[in-house]
Amino acid sequence: MTENIGNLSEFIFGNLSKPEGRLRRLKTSRLGLYHSPILSPLAPRENEPIELNVSVGADVAARSIDLYYTTDGTIPDPRNPGVLTVPFQRKSLDWDTLEWSYLETWTATVPGQENGTHVQYIIRAITTTGQEVFCPYLDIHGIEKVYDLAELDRKVIDSFSRGYPRRVYGFYVENLAIPEWFREAIIYEIFVDRFAGDGELPDDLDLVEPHGGSIKGIISKLDYLTDLGINCLWLTPIFSCTSYHGYDPKDHRSIDPRFGSLEAVKELLSEAKKRGIRVIFDFVANHFSNEHPAFIKARQDRNDSHYQWFRFQDWPEKYDCFFNVPSQPEINSDHPDARAYLIESARYWLQLGCDGFRLDYANGCTHAFWSVFHHALRQEKPDSVIFGEVVEVPELVRSYTGIMEGCLDFKLLELARGFFAFKTLSVSQFDKALSQQLDYFPSNLVLPSFLDNHDMNRFLWLVGGDKRRLKLAALCQFTLPHPPIIYYGTETGVGQRATAGRLEEARVPQLWGEKQDRDLLDFYRGLIRFRRDNYGRSRLARETFFIDDDRELYGYSAGDYRVILNNSDRPREFPLSKGKLLFATDREIRRDGENQWFLPPFSGAIVAGSDR
Repeated sequence: MTENIGNLSEFIFGNLSKPEGRLRRLKTSRLGLYHSPILSPLAPRENEPIELNVSVGADVAARSIDLYYTTDGTIPDPRNPGVLTVPFQRKSLDWDTLEWSYLETWTATVPGQENGTHVQYIIRAITTTGQEVFCPYLDIHGIEKVYDLAELDRKVIDSFSRGYPRRVYGFYVENLAIPEWFREAIIYEIFVDRFAGDGELPDDLDLVEPHGGSIKGIISKLDYLTDLGINCLWLTPIFSCTSYHGYDPKDHRSIDPRFGSLEAVKELLSEAKKRGIRVIFDFVANHFSNEHPAFIKARQDRNDSHYQWFRFQDWPEKYDCFFNVPSQPEINSDHPDARAYLIESARYWLQLGCDGFRLDYANGCTHAFWSVFHHALRQEKPDSVIFGEVVEVPELVRSYTGIMEGCLDFKLLELARGFFAFKTLSVSQFDKALSQQLDYFPSNLVLPSFLDNHDMNRFLWLVGGDKRRLKLAALCQFTLPHPPIIYYGTETGVGQRATAGRLEEARVPQLWGEKQDRDLLDFYRGLIRFRRDNYGRSRLARETFFIDDDRELYGYSAGDYRVILNNSDRPREFPLSKGKLLFATDREIRRDGENQWFLPPFSGAIVAGSDR
């Protein structure tokens, strides 16, 4: 999503944040062999056949296409005589105007498998000239990071001629219920370096410098968080790292000394549990720091076993790295030893009492990796959860059903900011898109919602500090089915400096004491309390009952309460004959006669479905 804020540009992290990135995606999905790992059914049960599709662009004249798969934990290889094979058949032939050519769709069906089976597969085509072509990492590595579209076709051809890289896909056949606590979660994201430390954090340092936030600081604020009402903490990375933010791990099994000690983490987990608060750690599996011992060994000796943990293009200086940042080399998550290292690291934290992980840049690793990661963690701790940062099209997000408990809802973020902050969506447009988003995903994939996070401009800053509009957006967020996330400081009025498009701007220190906006804090306390008291109702089917584009009025129901919103800058009369006021964003909201409610500008309320 990209919007203009005066002369500034709104920033949302990801390849698809701008039109040119979306064009690259369309082009890459129409070139060569392209497989979107969406299964049919999405989460196979025991003995259910699984249908898979692959598209074939004009640049590959496929004579045959085969799927090679294994069920014994090994990576499939066509040269292995024991590998299982299923042929693809051409399913359809369609004209594609974007590429000005025909686009073929081929389909294959993997036989139904026993419960607990881990299926991993690759896809290979043989062309009419006998060339061997594999499904490469078109959607992840290298290709989408080419910002000159004129080079795109050449890059794709180069990847085909090398026959590398091959993408390994995979899934488990198992029926794991999502832990109920995750559905009921009210998640509070803490950027560890900026939340609390020993004394007040400095507010005059450059935002790329460490500010002194720590685990002990979080422990000291647990009573505050308990009073706020949240029941789940998500901590940005606390493992040994080279940066203030922690998203470049150099050891997944030790705590960075800047954040504290292992004993401090154990104390946090223990004290949080006493208060009924779950704790989720941020886990980075897509890339390491270039100071990670495994990468150092790989660069020193290409015969070292760690060499294959990474994808070197020209050893030792050129390798795949996260968004072309050399200090963050990407991991080959399909290498058995690299997989084992990451899985055992995650299990270690579960054993200490962690409740699960938010997975950074989850679409960077393969589905095959996440499926075995997920299986291992649920075996270790049956009520643990993982949810991914997948800044992708909803179609791909949906493909993680059964592989993760959930994915962050970036599309809902885009809609909420478009409707409440930028005013680029009418009521009817927002309602339609919101309904489609909620209907598109199955019930066994949880989509935690958020209005902002550490990788984008804060919502309150976008609306010029207008708390009315933040409250209105939050009211909508908290009355939707999926778990809401609060980014630290949103509840206290934390803003940012007047620069958009720079990640650090949304990472200023938390406000404490007299600096906090008490009105906003009281609002969030009440909103959280209402969500927790009425959670069962919020999960019931949502139904729209009123839309007025001209007056920017919106009403929807869930269970036996109704939500009424005025997204305009003028006071409005909302037609609603019944109901008792249960919660409001503004003290001036009131029933005005028998058949309507008075709503001040940018305000909303939750009203009982009857007068009782």
